[in-house]
Amino acid sequence: MTNPQTTPTVNRKIQILRLLGVAIIAGILGAWAVLGFHALLQFLESQLYGQNNGLVAASARLPFVQRLMMPALGGVLAGLILRYLLGKNKKGADYMEAITAGSDVPVRVSLVKSLSSAATVVSGGSIGREGSMVQLAALTGGLMGKLPWLTEDERRFAVACGTAAGLAGAYNTPIAGALFVAEIVLGGVSLNSFAPLLLSAAVSDLMVRHITKVGPIYASRPGNLESWSELLLVVLVGLLAGVAGPLLINALNRSRDSIAAMRFPLWFKMGMAGLGVGALSLLRPEVWGNGYSVINSLLHQSWVWQDVLLILALKVIATLLTSGSGAVGGVFTPTLFIGAALGTLVGGGVHAIFPSESVSAFTLVGMSALLSAVTHAPLTAVVMVSEMTSGYDLVPALVMGSLSAYYISSIIQPRSIYAHSIPDNHPTQTLPLSRFEQ
Repeated sequence: MTNPQTTPTVNRKIQILRLLGVAIIAGILGAWAVLGFHALLQFLESQLYGQNNGLVAASARLPFVQRLMMPALGGVLAGLILRYLLGKNKKGADYMEAITAGSDVPVRVSLVKSLSSAATVVSGGSIGREGSMVQLAALTGGLMGKLPWLTEDERRFAVACGTAAGLAGAYNTPIAGALFVAEIVLGGVSLNSFAPLLLSAAVSDLMVRHITKVGPIYASRPGNLESWSELLLVVLVGLLAGVAGPLLINALNRSRDSIAAMRFPLWFKMGMAGLGVGALSLLRPEVWGNGYSVINSLLHQSWVWQDVLLILALKVIATLLTSGSGAVGGVFTPTLFIGAALGTLVGGGVHAIFPSESVSAFTLVGMSALLSAVTHAPLTAVVMVSEMTSGYDLVPALVMGSLSAYYISSIIQPRSIYAHSIPDNHPTQTLPLSRFEQ
């Protein structure tokens, strides 16, 4: 005779096995989504520019007229895709809304927006490619969730695992991919939910690394920042990022609202924004793209502060134009670039006074601090920068900088850059103290 007390235990074990199965499959599908979108971008880049050495290199090789016009043409095409292929269904839930609200990830909207994003990205738009990668990976999880034998909670969890897999595959950051979903989307880290997310992210990362043969995308050995004087400077970088983060969030929101209020067709607005990016790139070709190659350059080469400051200013304007015009894409990598430039400027000043100090160490602190300031997720920021760079020796300094940035940013701007995709009562939209007071 079956012992009734063993039934809940058996059911619990079956539920765990089902979730792990969902996580593994979501990780595999998410990796293919990332690889597929990356292959599309590589193909388009090779067809347009005859090389796959990055958009900055492509921009530098183009004649001035083509460098000016390419982002404009890409913006027009991206706008036309949104205008004529989406039809009346122009919005639809993104992966964050799908997870927090339990809604479906729209197939047509996700595919059309990803196609529009590809047009913006390959033409030099200052926006991240990771947004569409994560959206497509979440879509694969959503499609898997439609299997009739999955429960409603398992369907929702499939989307969450797909999201973690997408971010892990895009950045080769399995732990940060899982933390992003747990800390930013779900609003907290618990072992029951985190373990399957981590499994999904790890499967995706392993697949992407095996196929692409690419390791940490910003591999760097910056050394330590551990003396009291160095940590005070780290906190200074955090404070600067804590102020810059809300300024960036507000600037992005105002840019979107201002351009959206203009009574012009979407394709025209996106084309004009692209023309602005092209004009800025005439001054510096580094304006093109999401900033990936420039971050690597900042980490491995010496820069004069005037060039860093100029590119930083131009890149901020280009990102505001591209994102504000309605272009589809992420701001994750542009945020990392802005933080890297901020940290490099501080590190360059410190190095001028104390030549033994590592500029690249402050570059990484700036990346982590600004990411923490705009996402309000310091743990994700620290782990992500550590994984992307293999800079684990720098973790104590990253923690100090990221926490400083987080608390300053939270006081100035309580809502993160993802506030539009999650409910007002979501745990990430309140300060820790207010949660205890409730």
